[in-house]
Amino acid sequence: LAKLADHLIPVVAFETDFIYKPSTSRYAMMMAIDVLVTGVALRLGDAGRESLRRIKHALDAHRGGGDRQPVGD
Repeated sequence: LAKLADHLIPVVAFETDFIYKPSTSRYAMMMAIDVLVTGVALRLGDAGRESLRRIKHALDAHRGGGDRQPVGD
């Protein structure tokens, strides 16, 4: 799969056999995605912030939840 990709972001994480512990590799991949998304959001500036605000309000209306979560959640 990596050979077909235009860009590769290697994420190295070591797993344990302890099944009750959250997956280390999952956290490592989420961190890599969070860093990428933060970089894109900073580059987009105000336009990106407005898009996130509209998406958040649409999701809040769909879920019926309150307006208490940060814009990124």
